[in-house]
Amino acid sequence: MCPYNNDRAIEDKFSTIIKNILGNFFITKQDIDDLEKGKDFAIYHIQPFSVAVRLRRFDYFQKYRDEFTVRWSRPSGVRTEIDKIRDREVQYFMYGFLSLREDRIIQYFIADLKYFTNQQPYAIIPNNPNDSELAVFKLNQFPKEFIVKFYSEPKLEG
Repeated sequence: MCPYNNDRAIEDKFSTIIKNILGNFFITKQDIDDLEKGKDFAIYHIQPFSVAVRLRRFDYFQKYRDEFTVRWSRPSGVRTEIDKIRDREVQYFMYGFLSLREDRIIQYFIADLKYFTNQQPYAIIPNNPNDSELAVFKLNQFPKEFIVKFYSEPKLEG
């Protein structure tokens, strides 16, 4: 299976969980509406926005839990994730790590990409397989507003 199909299979496997995470973060219950207006649940109209998602396997978590990568370039010239971020085609980024058994997401963050401006990578490395280059960023190189949600399992083991 090619790397894209591998990554896509992981994303598809965790699609429902990803939607739950994003929904629980971006959709909130307004208790004041319940108390003052009798609205237990309501649907509010919002502007559409996009979320890029990347899930990494456990061996990456063990080595790089405080970093994340973004595809930087392709020899073919095909536009990459960094191009789409810079062109504001995506507004948020969810980056997570899977458990050893790949049965749950053990750590993730959601980032507001408006705070990504002009960030230079810590390093640029060849991808494996060598079909592209990845830019490595450290979480602590961004302003605190960049990460809008961070989750890590209390007990992190495979």
